[in-house]
Amino acid sequence: MPSIDIVRLDENPHESVNGIRADTSSRGVDLEGATITATYADGTTEVLTWHALDPYTFGGATGTDIDMSFGYDWHQLSTTKLLTSLEINLQPASSVFDTTATQDDDPLGGSTPGSLHGFPFEVSPDYAAMSGDLAVTYSGIVNLTGSPAVGDLYTTMVVDFSGLPSGGLLGDFSWNSDIDTMRDAGDLVPTGVTCFVRGTLITTDHGDVPIETLKSGDKVLTQDNGFQELIVTMSRVVKADELQKNTKLYPVQISAGALGSDLPKRDLVVSRQHRMVVKSNIAHSMFGSMTVLVAAIRLTQLPGIYVESSVESVEYFHLIFKKHQVIFAEGTPTESFLMNAETQKNLSSEKWEEFVTLFPEAVDPDSFGAPACTIPTRMLQKKLVHRHLKNTRKLISL
Repeated sequence: MPSIDIVRLDENPHESVNGIRADTSSRGVDLEGATITATYADGTTEVLTWHALDPYTFGGATGTDIDMSFGYDWHQLSTTKLLTSLEINLQPASSVFDTTATQDDDPLGGSTPGSLHGFPFEVSPDYAAMSGDLAVTYSGIVNLTGSPAVGDLYTTMVVDFSGLPSGGLLGDFSWNSDIDTMRDAGDLVPTGVTCFVRGTLITTDHGDVPIETLKSGDKVLTQDNGFQELIVTMSRVVKADELQKNTKLYPVQISAGALGSDLPKRDLVVSRQHRMVVKSNIAHSMFGSMTVLVAAIRLTQLPGIYVESSVESVEYFHLIFKKHQVIFAEGTPTESFLMNAETQKNLSSEKWEEFVTLFPEAVDPDSFGAPACTIPTRMLQKKLVHRHLKNTRKLISL
């Protein structure tokens, strides 16, 4: 039996108002809409959507080189190409991984009310002879509205097969990991925001101007498409009580010069999930592109980049264009707001309806959700930062 290293992260937080349904025994049909990302040893990936296979029990996902299914017992996996990692995101299916055995009535806590008894990833006894190591990482920690996350529920699981003797998985495999489904569809929303703080200087056709002065129609400089018209700005103030309840809303400060090439020009403050450009030969060797986007929270391993938890309140601003763009904040290349099915959930239904009514071209199916450049998975973002640290290389090497 391979050894299994279980890691639980507090990244990419999500929140539920009404919690888990009374029947916590989720079946394959309950995972309809979940997103599967398979990464292979040759660097290629497949992104699949989970579908119900019958009305009552089984569901699955099938790609060119991978096939998965699950009913009520063991998850079945078959791959015809060496698989190094598998990411399963249950958020679109309004479901979560319940990773602890702690009972709801445990006096020491540790169990989200309604989650009952759970367990983390386990290998089927049919594969007891398998050797090597597996790393299983849970992220997308979930809390009930008004209460902090206790660390048992997560939206996303990544299984790293690279520690197996062959460097990955090839052929058949079977495992289980307890899954609960929320009481109400759609009641599992991300609380991370991707935006800038008040006072950030954005490069426009009139020079660098404070973000709070920008308005619809202003021309903002982009990395690849010249000056582009700003469709709309949105802002939100996060007050002290909300920051205290959800510390993931504290911003990340990137000190002047911390990224390399004297960038940013001044201290840059962004939300944890806001993605910054990494431009280096290391990025090119890993992803075949000199330019990739990495969440700010992943950069806090580096000198001069840290979570700023001393603020009493913070005002966040979104900048939305017809298409996702790389723009310049404090002289540093970074992203605009990526409008897709995931980030749509950060907007209220009223704000989303207003946006679609006023700017229908901004959500055209041909461009909706298309990123301006490569966005690696969370695991690969962490590996990218680690390689820069190991090789003492700056993230921006112009």
